[in-house]
Amino acid sequence: MSRAKRRVGQLFAIASASLLGPAAQAGIIQNGSFEDVQIGTPFSSNAADIPGWTHTGAAGDALLWRAGPQCCGGTNTALAGDGKQFVTLGGGFGPSGSAAWSQTITGLLSGQAYTVNFLMAAEGETPTQQLTVGFTSGSSTASETFTSLATNTEFWQNWGPNVYNFVPTATSATLQFSVLNQPFDVGLDGVSIALADGHTVPEPTTLGLLGLGVVGVGFVRRKRPR
Repeated sequence: MSRAKRRVGQLFAIASASLLGPAAQAGIIQNGSFEDVQIGTPFSSNAADIPGWTHTGAAGDALLWRAGPQCCGGTNTALAGDGKQFVTLGGGFGPSGSAAWSQTITGLLSGQAYTVNFLMAAEGETPTQQLTVGFTSGSSTASETFTSLATNTEFWQNWGPNVYNFVPTATSATLQFSVLNQPFDVGLDGVSIALADGHTVPEPTTLGLLGLGVVGVGFVRRKRPR
């Protein structure tokens, strides 16, 4: 193997080690803003429209919602917290129900502190609603219950940010958002994971491009005349 090829290999290894360190062990939420399948109607109860997530319990009035008029000749308009779509949990418009959305996250680093960031909003017939976040496997961090911002309007107008801190005990863990005997439907949107030090988790494509950039710099330096 030529000296130039060996140098390229060394540079690529260095780039991979530096760029794919803790960040590569951070895990990435799939379909965190529920935009992967765009629905053409105001709402959908088809679980296939929400890839990456598993739903259990009551279906409420629907599973996936699109921002815009929901009923009554367009007088009641829903907002999304991030993008154009969001999901809900609850018993529906009035009845109580228990439900959960869950997703198994891989690529975690056991013992590393992370945060789950998400948005929630209340269906306006109730001033506030509650949502519990926790792990059913892969973490012993206690679950935490969050309360939405107060509202006196209908159909998810009051999106607010929330942060749940956790430490995994394995390289994969199952994250769960749940409600218990809740009337109406609380909205969930914009789910993501970040390292607890505040750094967001880069996408794999971004890491790859950065690595190629480092290798490219090595090529330039190699070609430069001494």
